[in-house]
Amino acid sequence: MAGPEEEEGSPAEDAPGSDPRVRLLGERVVRSLRLKPERWERCAGSPEAQPLLRGFLEGAAGQPPLLLVTLSPAGQLALSTQLPASPGRSKALFFLRRGPGPLSAPPGPGELLYGDLPASSLEHFAALVEEVVAPVLANQKNHHSWPHVVSQDIMRHVHSLKSNIFVVIGQVKGKTLLPLPAGSERMEYIDCENEKIVELVDKSLVHAIESTVIEWSYQIQGALKRESSEPLLQGSNPNPKVELEFWKNRYEDLECIYNQLKTQKVRKMAELLDRVQSSYFPAFKAMFRDVVEGEIWAPSLLLIAQTGI
Repeated sequence: MAGPEEEEGSPAEDAPGSDPRVRLLGERVVRSLRLKPERWERCAGSPEAQPLLRGFLEGAAGQPPLLLVTLSPAGQLALSTQLPASPGRSKALFFLRRGPGPLSAPPGPGELLYGDLPASSLEHFAALVEEVVAPVLANQKNHHSWPHVVSQDIMRHVHSLKSNIFVVIGQVKGKTLLPLPAGSERMEYIDCENEKIVELVDKSLVHAIESTVIEWSYQIQGALKRESSEPLLQGSNPNPKVELEFWKNRYEDLECIYNQLKTQKVRKMAELLDRVQSSYFPAFKAMFRDVVEGEIWAPSLLLIAQTGI
């Protein structure tokens, strides 16, 4: 006759610490989030966490292959099978099961993926692209077996990815960030005072600057045409503080745009367009003038909004 410790469904058998796969997850969580093992043991043993752990480890039907471990501001661990709708304030850890069925103990090669999810995922992704992906793809030593057309296309897509990420980061922060054109790092070596600048300058650089002027115009016009009445037109009922916040953000955004346009590099880009008699130079001047006028009026409009409140 089996003893109590061998009976099916006994507490000793169901204890989370008895499963080596749970211990493996715990080791990764403790190491990544720098916690004491007891914190993980309490979390894994809670009634809320046990079904999620069991479903993830056994590959139950309908169970997502993702397990997310988050740390609340109060220091409490929590498990979830879905990514949060909004980013948290602290780092999280994910586990991803690659195949169907129960997870092996220990997991085989490629059977389990895990990694950190930083609190600022977008900035983390931007840093990854800037410091890892872009340098690898842009390294000419990696292009030796590629046709020139393929190499140029890869470089164009890499720059486009970096620019798009830069713009999105600005949108998340409520700012209009203007990505520089490909090759803009060469502007500091170009002498716009040289009489032969038209013949010496790389035409592809001029084309890149002209394309950037078009993109900037769309971004800036979008910022200038934004109206404080938009929430009202969308059916919401904004209070006076919303109006004040709009004009405050507008002033800060226009100041941000102006500071970008007056940098030395952008001024040299405008000077180059002028020297080569580009048809986009008048568009650049008009764009800059619109920003200056908007920035001049923004403080007065902000003051009026503050007085009204």
